[in-house]
Amino acid sequence: MHAHRLMRQKTSPSAVSTIFQNQRNLFNFNKIKLDLRKIQIEKRMRRRFPLLNALRAFEAASRHGSLSGAATELSVTTGAVSRQISRLESYLDDTLFFRNPRGVELTAKGLTYANALTEAFDRIDAATEDFRGHTEPSSLSVFSFTTLAIEWLLPNLDSFRALHPSIDLKLVASSEPVGLYDGQVDVGLWIGPEHWPGIHFDELFYADHFPVCSPALLENGPPLRNASDLRHHTLLYSTARIPNWPDWLNAAGAGDLVVSREMRFENSSNAYRAARDGLGIALGQRLFVAEDIAAGRLVVPLPLSIRSQQSYCIVCLEARRTDWKIEAFRNWIASRVAETEALSQSVLPADMKVINIAGDALPSDLSRK
Repeated sequence: MHAHRLMRQKTSPSAVSTIFQNQRNLFNFNKIKLDLRKIQIEKRMRRRFPLLNALRAFEAASRHGSLSGAATELSVTTGAVSRQISRLESYLDDTLFFRNPRGVELTAKGLTYANALTEAFDRIDAATEDFRGHTEPSSLSVFSFTTLAIEWLLPNLDSFRALHPSIDLKLVASSEPVGLYDGQVDVGLWIGPEHWPGIHFDELFYADHFPVCSPALLENGPPLRNASDLRHHTLLYSTARIPNWPDWLNAAGAGDLVVSREMRFENSSNAYRAARDGLGIALGQRLFVAEDIAAGRLVVPLPLSIRSQQSYCIVCLEARRTDWKIEAFRNWIASRVAETEALSQSVLPADMKVINIAGDALPSDLSRK
């Protein structure tokens, strides 16, 4: 329109030609910039993004710690996984795994790269789930001490399911840790923190233990006014837990006490049940027996608690801690622990004394159990 207006004003033909030429030059310049930008993007993608199958094979092998584990997950042969990883190493011009007769082991740079890829794939998975609105159930596998699972986790799971109905929980109760590295589980509840490479620890609560028994036993049984009176009672032991009665008796100044009767159980949950039934006196873990004390099923006859140097923790792969399912579980369990902590403080004796003890270390290798 500007050109036509100039013509109506009797602008010279040479001036009109110059205006049109400038407009053509401007259009061509913008087109060239767009073409160059497109070429740069395409070149960057070609240069920096390896084949997706190679990345998937390497990431899976790094999680499982073996080529065969990755092959099973991806439904391909071990040879196919090996070839994909070799292609990726050739592309990167560097070594990702050390090969040895026992299998493969990540190099330092390979571990860093694997963690970054796991986080990236988790973000893609989370974005896909967010886009779909979590319409289909997603599974989350959790391993835990047997007693923690039975006495605390299971009774609280309804609140998690109400908050996250799209997450199906698979609970693995075990007296030993099971594999986070090889993908058997997503998250765990354990004693720590330990020094496990690539594992993230969130501390939850201290392991405080004190004597508990049924109100009927305290009312109808032999007197129980101090630690020495325990010689007249049955002590309920858990063979799977540290600390135990010797630790408490030492802290109470009664380490040489001769106990006349005792019952031993595979785990603390069975010992708690025996205590509720009036069969003897157990060492109760503070958060695990808080509900029983509040409901009057158990009482605290002697206000002395021993605390291990280690605490209960939630653990997961460092590279996966931002996974939306794991993050949801971590946030939920921290909230439930805070609620149970408040309950325990309201029901325990006001004069409860806590003594720190040196606890023995628990198994520190998650990778193959």
